[in-house]
Amino acid sequence: MIRIRCFQSDDFKRVVEIAEEGKLNQDPMIYLELSKLFPDGFFVAEDRGVIVAFVISIMMLDGGGRIFAVAVSKSHRRRKIGISILNHALEEFRRKRVPYVQLEVRVDNFAAQKIYEKLGFEKEGIIPAYYSDGTDAILMKKYLQQSFQPHTSGMYV
Repeated sequence: MIRIRCFQSDDFKRVVEIAEEGKLNQDPMIYLELSKLFPDGFFVAEDRGVIVAFVISIMMLDGGGRIFAVAVSKSHRRRKIGISILNHALEEFRRKRVPYVQLEVRVDNFAAQKIYEKLGFEKEGIIPAYYSDGTDAILMKKYLQQSFQPHTSGMYV
């Protein structure tokens, strides 16, 4: 059975392993920094006590939310764990009355795009050469508050 809980510093090594499996290509030390800045936005999913997925969700300066990183271990993919942990993060954003959530996804990561679309994210545009290898990203956004009217682009923390 999958259990989702808040990240703890003892989880760091396993989170880094999952991030490497998912080829996130981020400096892992940023995960520790974000866990301090946004402790209620970093979740891990456990299967029988073993961490199999994580999501880091952060607040942006304009009050919007951002999914900074999400990854599921190869051994646990295609079990809807990614959807579960993303829904957990989205519920936390709703609880805080965050108007929208955005994320970036590689233009060639069709599986992830399909998951995000299932969760109600819509494509907003392309970010050229977003990734370190020069690959473009698709900016996707989900509005959580129906009364929210977009007014400016988000500034990252």
